[in-house]
Amino acid sequence: MCIRDSINAEYMGILLIRMTLEATIICLDNSDWGRNGDFIPTRWESIQDTARVLYEAKLSVNRESTVGLMTMAGPRVDLIATPCTDDSRLSTSIQSIKIQGEHVDFIKAIEISQLALKHRQNKNQKQRVILLICSILVEQPSVLQTLAKKAKKNGLAIDIVNIGSNENVEKLQNFIETVNNADNSHFLHIENRSLRVPDVVISSPIAQSGASAPGEIGHPVNSAVDPSQDPELAEAIRQSLEEQKNTLAKSSTEEKKEQKTEEKKEEKKAEAPAQEVAEGLTEEEELQRAIELSIRGEGQEVKKEESPKVAEERKEPAAPVKEQKKTEDLEAQLMQNPEFVKDLIQSLPGMTEEGRKKVLSSVVKKEETKKDEKKEEETKKQQQGTYNICLLYTSDAADDTPCVDLGGRRSIQKK
Repeated sequence: MCIRDSINAEYMGILLIRMTLEATIICLDNSDWGRNGDFIPTRWESIQDTARVLYEAKLSVNRESTVGLMTMAGPRVDLIATPCTDDSRLSTSIQSIKIQGEHVDFIKAIEISQLALKHRQNKNQKQRVILLICSILVEQPSVLQTLAKKAKKNGLAIDIVNIGSNENVEKLQNFIETVNNADNSHFLHIENRSLRVPDVVISSPIAQSGASAPGEIGHPVNSAVDPSQDPELAEAIRQSLEEQKNTLAKSSTEEKKEQKTEEKKEEKKAEAPAQEVAEGLTEEEELQRAIELSIRGEGQEVKKEESPKVAEERKEPAAPVKEQKKTEDLEAQLMQNPEFVKDLIQSLPGMTEEGRKKVLSSVVKKEETKKDEKKEEETKKQQQGTYNICLLYTSDAADDTPCVDLGGRRSIQKK
């Protein structure tokens, strides 16, 4: 649509009225009470003009809304026009209605209207019934209350215009109070006979039902477009505003998704350095690193990386040689304590359980091998120090070798 594409709502400075999408049935009182001429020109002609004003108002603002017509008096309640968007069809239907009957059938009119609205084509349309009454109602208040509760349960909105019949005021007010749900139903009593009924109705909430409140999005603020005069332009502006709202909503959702992804990336980056350090080291290097951390300060966290300038300013003088030897001796003593080594391995950051088990197993093996080596050395020393075998030879036997046995004893041979 070329008109819609050429419109810029921000440049126009318009916030168009946004009526809710409705399917409406207007019920007309065509009883003999309409012949009364107390209203100008008559009650029936006032009802006809009011019906025209109402369906033009409904169709001009939202072209997707539908309006139907129904008569309430006569031999039966008659749906003369099903809900449609054709205003010419509605106009001819109103002109064809004849005055007949003494009273209206209020209950059947609402029940048949509700049944017709139930079978509407567009289920997104809200249901509304508008009754234009100029006769006295014969229904009992208790029956009207049960009907109002049923209509409220089915989500039906009802508007009533009472023309000149003061006897209906209390009944209809109680009926509207019962059926009303979130201010979706209205009652209008016109008693002043000097006023034109269509003028009173068009300025009432009944003709503006479904419109957004002033100051909200969708309400006209110094609007230069009258929907009744140029409905195509009004519909084009409404569609352009909807497109802008959709684009803004999409952009906001995309921004939120980007923020979430960035936060997740930052969290992964913060966790990555510790894992890389733990994975890049061997078992011995991990042990050495754990021991150094414990010696420098047990329970302290690793300091964050600093800029080179700050690091140079905070540099401390190198430790003397004696302190280095002391630290080495301490490291050796600590390495000999298996419980201390196990505690260190369990407190290493960024290590998996499998890695810790491997390190612990390697430490245990090294300790066992060292113990076995110590035992072997001790046994060797004991064997060398306890058993030294030698042969003793006496001085007397040394001179006479044939007379000495291997034990050093003198052997006397008889001649």
